[in-house]
Amino acid sequence: MSQAVVTSTFFATILLFTLPACQAETVKMSKSGICHTPDSAHYQRTTSFTTYADVPSCLDAGGRLPKGYGQEKIAPRARGEYNRDDWPHWLDEDNDCQDTRAEVLIAQSQAQVSFNEQQQCRVTLGAWTDPYSGKQFTSDDDLDIDHIVPLKFASEHGGAHWSRSEKARFANDMDNLLAVDDGLNRSKGAKGPTEWLPPKHDYRCEYLARFNAVMTKYRLNYTAQEQRTLTKMRSACS
Repeated sequence: MSQAVVTSTFFATILLFTLPACQAETVKMSKSGICHTPDSAHYQRTTSFTTYADVPSCLDAGGRLPKGYGQEKIAPRARGEYNRDDWPHWLDEDNDCQDTRAEVLIAQSQAQVSFNEQQQCRVTLGAWTDPYSGKQFTSDDDLDIDHIVPLKFASEHGGAHWSRSEKARFANDMDNLLAVDDGLNRSKGAKGPTEWLPPKHDYRCEYLARFNAVMTKYRLNYTAQEQRTLTKMRSACS
């Protein structure tokens, strides 16, 4: 195998790596976030770890290579760059003309909703309480549907190489959707809970629990640094 030039900056890399086809054993990500392959001197000594099928999967989850890792053992692979269009959302999967946004607004309204036409496709009025701020709203124009685990965050933590149908399932999963103040949703962007939390303090622990439940449901992985921070945050909640 020819030697490859490797760039591996944390969360900003444009190349990933593949193991030789003969590499059958799993890769261990240690608690410190280092991806150990079976030929690593620390592989057997690493007893607290998360396993991955290969180096690219470990790096996708935020891991890093150990210092001095032989470049002749790896070859570059193009990273699955995030593109929002690859995550189809607001679908009308049951063909009743109400897309996912409308269904979230209907499910989370505290009063009977109103529609803008007889077919009852688009919700316009209701009664919503934004859990992030505690503010109340009656017009859908003031609301965004937030992905608790943002699409870009999911992509960067293991979802980049999902199929389009898997990405669509994630993007339209009601477990991951909340009707919230549009301004707050946009300030959150693609941030995870170590970078952004709801301004309403009483909701923060529930937010962390819901975020983690979605991560677990889809087998997404925090980076080692995120995991350490979140462990402390969850401990404070309990």
